Amino acid sequence: MSVGQRSRASGARRGFTLVELLVVIAIIALLVSIILPAIGKARLTAQQTICMSNLKQIGIAYNGYAYDNKGGIWEAGNPTPLRFWYAMARNQRVASNQTTNPVQIGPAFEYVNNADTIFACPTNKRKSTARPPYNPSDPFWNEPQNAMQRVLFESFLTDRSFNFDYTMITGSSGANTAMTSFVAWDQACRTRGPQTARATILGAATTTLRVFKSAPIYMEEDIVFYNGPGPDGMWSNWDEVTNRHFKKGHGAFLDGSVELGDWPDSNDPNTQNDVGDLTGNDIYARKTNTGNWFQVAPSWPATPRPYGWINAPR
Repeated sequence: MSVGQRSRASGARRGFTLVELLVVIAIIALLVSIILPAIGKARLTAQQTICMSNLKQIGIAYNGYAYDNKGGIWEAGNPTPLRFWYAMARNQRVASNQTTNPVQIGPAFEYVNNADTIFACPTNKRKSTARPPYNPSDPFWNEPQNAMQRVLFESFLTDRSFNFDYTMITGSSGANTAMTSFVAWDQACRTRGPQTARATILGAATTTLRVFKSAPIYMEEDIVFYNGPGPDGMWSNWDEVTNRHFKKGHGAFLDGSVELGDWPDSNDPNTQNDVGDLTGNDIYARKTNTGNWFQVAPSWPATPRPYGWINAPR
């Protein structure tokens, strides 16, 4: 074999140089940096789509209930005797009793065939450190209001303290699918803290109100204030909308539609010492297009809205 042949043979077996290897690694790193964010965004989009689908199914459920009950959707909650959209005593007119009047699954779960996952946002996965997991001997779960949820744990809920990603607006209780009331949110919340006092009645000429396309029924509630510490399944008072879906949260409406709302949010779910959050106190309703506006969801149960109140706000 000649010297030239040996040289060519040796060259054919040559490995990558350090420069070539670094170039390949750089290309791979570049591709990963491009692909991973796209995969992450696709995953978040898929979760947001599932969340919207969950609320659409809930909307179908409360409209189905309305069809069976003279046009009125189910009750959000009643303080005396205690009953909620998710659980109530067998005889709703009197207080529950473990032996003579036990608590049973409420209409919301009945109308989704007890599919608990419909009330779980896939992005949140119901993670919360606000309370320890369910324990029948925990005093928290034996308080009258919280004890109503024990039937859910015993029937199908997994051990956790954070139960509802979607909570019902207290004043929407008994909304009739044919109602003509106007419901709006006050844009003045952009310049207020969540716990800043709001007027319970606004004049007919108020210019900061923005009317919803349909009455909101469920909101995708934030975790910390106060869905984790007070898991009552209700949306009122200082409760806020989450921002876990591209800095937005969902709302489900009486007409069955669902919206990823562009509502004000300070983007800090861990404090109420901020400014610019839409809260339960910022929702108002009126019967006609000329009358005063009334707060839909003030503090519950301190200021309960009776069943059907929203059909003729006053």
